[in-house]
Order: sequence, then structure tokens, then C-alpha cells
Amino acid sequence: MPTQLTECNCSICRRYGPLWAYYPPDEVRILVGADGEQCYVWGDGELEFVRCARCGCITHYRVRTGLPEPRIALNFRMAAEGWDRDIPRRYFDGASR
Repeated sequence: MPTQLTECNCSICRRYGPLWAYYPPDEVRILVGADGEQCYVWGDGELEFVRCARCGCITHYRVRTGLPEPRIALNFRMAAEGWDRDIPRRYFDGASR
């Protein structure tokens, strides 16, 4: 379980509405269903947003290969409702960047 969730107000996060939990890539294993995934890169090209190719829900993003500070951010809005009530939220002002 994450110790903190991040809510961002950048243009893409305002549209997707995620709650991000960050992990080193070697701590996360993502299994992709038969329909696969689709990726979207925007802005400075550092982040690759990944969505389910079947339903379009944003599942995570990853820092693109070769860039400093590799990480994966999982969208915990995809988890069951109500589980996150006791996890502190960090509000990130991505709109100002």
C-alpha cells in the first residue's frame, strides 16, 4: 500500500482525475490483458501515460527509458472505493509548471 497519494492539477491530470502512488520500476509488475495497452506522451516527453486498450482507463504512467529518476506512478483511483480514506494526500500544483 502507498504511504501517500498525489493529486495533481496539471492539464492532463485534471482530465484523467488520477490519484498517483509512486514506485521504483523494479518494485512493480504490471500484467497487461489480451487487449493490450495504449500509450500517450505529451509536453516535455518524459512521461508515458498508459491506458487499457479495451476501456481507455489510465492505469499508470512511467518515466521514459533513459531519463533520470526512473519511476512508475500507479493510478489508485482504479482500486476499490473507500480503501484510501486513511492515506495522506499530497496536492501538487502541476498547472504552475
